[in-house]
Amino acid sequence: MRRFAIASLAVPLALLLAAGPVAADTGPGGSGTHFASFGEVCTSSGNRQVCTDTSLFVDSNGDGTFSGCVDIMTFAISSTGRGSFVSDKYGCNSNITLSVGSDYSVAMPSTNFTLQTCSAHKQCSGSTTSTVSANDTVVGPVSTTTTRSTTVSGNCTTRTTTTDTFASLTGTITIDGSSVDEQGSVDVVKESFTIRCK
Repeated sequence: MRRFAIASLAVPLALLLAAGPVAADTGPGGSGTHFASFGEVCTSSGNRQVCTDTSLFVDSNGDGTFSGCVDIMTFAISSTGRGSFVSDKYGCNSNITLSVGSDYSVAMPSTNFTLQTCSAHKQCSGSTTSTVSANDTVVGPVSTTTTRSTTVSGNCTTRTTTTDTFASLTGTITIDGSSVDEQGSVDVVKESFTIRCK
């Protein structure tokens, strides 16, 4: 539990990974795609363990492009189980290309992110450019949920159909040529509606 307490000092990107299918933060028309991935690498250093958590989140902008953020956080756990913050780098890009295959595999080609170095108190400064890519394949079954709703306003009736397709993923995040195994998810929301007025 200490590891997650330490990770919460930075942007808590990994928390949504366990949430399962939910309506994504969508663009115009209510449709959109949400991709999330998380990987962790730990090594022993003296009498402590040093871990680096890498998180990537990408969401639809609503115009065919995507926005995304990367968080790279390093922390240490002593032999007594006490955790301590080491470093954190965080940055976003508002113009990302993301491909979702017919089988819901996901690929993000090499994309530049400007990363700031952040303290344990989320004060960030400076900037470095890192190249980030991701490739994921589906693990387990793909689930689809369809909901329908009807809204009446005055003489007009709006009927909305929302289809939410969710898949668990596994793959790699590659940052500046160094790859990390990760697990993730993709959530694709499609919404349509009809309006009839008397």
